[in-house]
Amino acid sequence: MLTPPETIRTLQRKLYRKAKQEPACRFHALYDKVYRADILEFAYRLVRANKGSAGIDGVTFEAIEENEGAPAFIGELAEALRNKTYNPDPVKRVMIPKSDGSQRPLGIPTIRDRVAQMATKLVIEPIFEADFCGISYGFRPKKSAHDPVDDVADAMVSGHTEVIDADLSKYFDTIPHANLMATVAERICDGEILRLIQMWLKAPIMEMDKDGTKRNIGGGKSNRKGTPQGGLSEASDKPPYRK
Repeated sequence: MLTPPETIRTLQRKLYRKAKQEPACRFHALYDKVYRADILEFAYRLVRANKGSAGIDGVTFEAIEENEGAPAFIGELAEALRNKTYNPDPVKRVMIPKSDGSQRPLGIPTIRDRVAQMATKLVIEPIFEADFCGISYGFRPKKSAHDPVDDVADAMVSGHTEVIDADLSKYFDTIPHANLMATVAERICDGEILRLIQMWLKAPIMEMDKDGTKRNIGGGKSNRKGTPQGGLSEASDKPPYRK
């Protein structure tokens, strides 16, 4: 587990407390935090700790560190974000076998894009964390699918006898972009942050054949729904901003 530097902890605490104290507050002036050196450097460390594979460009962490080096890689990304010349690469589609014999599609962004996404996540996550209720578990820091199972077990011990299990079919494939962006905009009015998220939602999706041939299979600017699974996962300790 990786612990954020104190500079990042301080920023996250301020954002979380502001969001908690003012439920109707919409945040601006966030974009310049995304390309801050300490945030991008920590984002790189988090993404590296996740041990994900290369994206569609085939670039690995080992290649980055053996060639240009991590500091230069981070510096180039910071410059692209600062100058607003950053554009995401296509997302690599891979199929993962499921226990029932079917396959689940995963989308793997390039390391460059994963670092940019993680930096953005570090900045905006405390804002949305302030709005979640205690029994929301999905894709939140230090929460997992084991938590609701434990809660169900505790509820049964205390006398509850019914459990409702529901699932949304192909949820990630059908998320409407307009509705998602409208929800994000309820808390964030920084146009550059919204532009980043919109670009990631509309990144082309590509598959790579065994012979190395790349094929565009979806996504793109005309796409109006869906977001690839497989980008980021949590790799830091308990969020300090709730203190």
